[in-house]
Amino acid sequence: MKSSKQLKEERASKITEQQTLVRGVEGDLEGENLTRFDNLQSEIDAFAGSIKRAEQFEANERAAASVKGLVINEPVEEPKEQRFSLLRSLSALANGKPLHADDAAIHERAVEEMRAEGLNIPEGNAISIPGSVMRAQSVGDDAGAKGGALVGSTPKMVRPLQPVLPIEQLGVNVMSGLVGDVPLPTSGAFSFSYTGETDAVSGSDVDFAGPTLKPKRCSGVVDISKKLLLQSSFNVEEYIIEQINIAYGNAVTLAALNGAGGDAPSGLYSLITSNIDTTAGALSHDTIVALEGLVDAADGTNVNRGYLADTKIRAKAKATKIDAGSGIFLTDGKELNGYNFMASTLVPTLDDGASHPVIFGDWNQLTVGYWGAVSIIVDPYTQAASGKVRLIIEGYSDVALTNEKAFAINKVATV
Repeated sequence: MKSSKQLKEERASKITEQQTLVRGVEGDLEGENLTRFDNLQSEIDAFAGSIKRAEQFEANERAAASVKGLVINEPVEEPKEQRFSLLRSLSALANGKPLHADDAAIHERAVEEMRAEGLNIPEGNAISIPGSVMRAQSVGDDAGAKGGALVGSTPKMVRPLQPVLPIEQLGVNVMSGLVGDVPLPTSGAFSFSYTGETDAVSGSDVDFAGPTLKPKRCSGVVDISKKLLLQSSFNVEEYIIEQINIAYGNAVTLAALNGAGGDAPSGLYSLITSNIDTTAGALSHDTIVALEGLVDAADGTNVNRGYLADTKIRAKAKATKIDAGSGIFLTDGKELNGYNFMASTLVPTLDDGASHPVIFGDWNQLTVGYWGAVSIIVDPYTQAASGKVRLIIEGYSDVALTNEKAFAINKVATV
C-alpha cells in the first residue's frame, strides 16, 4: 500500500500535466485534448479516496502503537535516483511538458508553504522552490524532506535559490523562513545584572516596539536561450542559479541602502535621521572621526561596526593621506580608521552622481528577512521569435533598522 505522501506527489504530477494541456491549447479543449483532460480529471479525483484510506491506515497504525506503548516511526523511503532539478523544470515548462514527478512534488510543497504564509501563489507556467528546501543542506534517507532533493546523484551540492547579499559580510542580521509579519525589538530591550545566589531576579517587561518586517514582493525578468535550457550539465544549472541569486541579492542591497518605502523597503539613506554629518568635499580623516563621534555620542551599539561607501570613494581614500606629514593613507582598501571597510558599485550616488554617501555604523542593527518560496514563471512565447524563454522571478523579503542611532551618514562627500 502506497503512503499518503506518495499518493499526494502522484496527484500533484497529474494536476501539473492537466494544467500544461490546458495552457497548450489556450483553454480550447476538443477532440483528443478534451478526452485526455477528462481522463486526467478522473485520475485526479480517484486519488481522493486512496489518499483518505492511506491517511486513515497510517493514523490507525499510530493509534495502535500508542496503546501498546510502542513508537512506530513513519516509513522511510529510499532516496530516489532522480532529484529536484531547476534546469529540468525550466526546460519542461518552456516546451509545454509536465514537470518531472520529483520537481512537481517540490513545487506542490512550495505552493502549500506559500498558501500557509498568506503569500500570493503564481499562476500559470511556474515552478516554485519552498523556503524549507532553500535553507536545507542535509543529506540522507529523508526522501528530500530535509534537503536531499537538492542533492544530485553525484556528491556535488546544488546551490540553493537564496539571495547573495553583498553587505552581509559587514555583519548584517539575516533571517530566513519567516512567516507573517515579524516585529523586532529595539536594541537595548534586553538587560542583565548580577544578583546574589538566592536573590530573586527582577523581571523586565520587554516591549517589542521596534520596526516590523513585512513580506514585500521582489521580482525580476530575464530572457534565457532555449539552447541553454536543453543542456543537462550540472555547471549550467549552477550558473543559472548563481545569476538569479546575485541579481536578487543586489536588489535587496539597493533597497537596504536607498529603498523608497511603500511597496519597497525603506533604506538607510532615509532611515538615518539623527546622526548626519554635513561636511562636504573629499573624504578626510576629520570626516571619518566625525561619523564615529556621532554614533558614540548617541550611545550606538558596537557589535559589528564598519564603513560602507562606493568604489570611487575607496579609490580616493587609498590615495589620500591622513595628514601632510604622516605618510599614512586613509585606507588600505580593507579597513578605515581601524574598522572594516566595504566598497561596492551598488552604493547609490546622490545629486545626479555628484555626491557619494559614506555610512558608518553597527551593521548588526540592520536586519534582512526572507519569506517562503522563490517562484519562477516561465513565458515561452514573448521572446520565442528570438529563440529565448522569458523567466519572471519573484520572492518576498524586507529590510528593517532596529536602532537608527547606531548609524551615521555623510551624504555630501565627493571625489
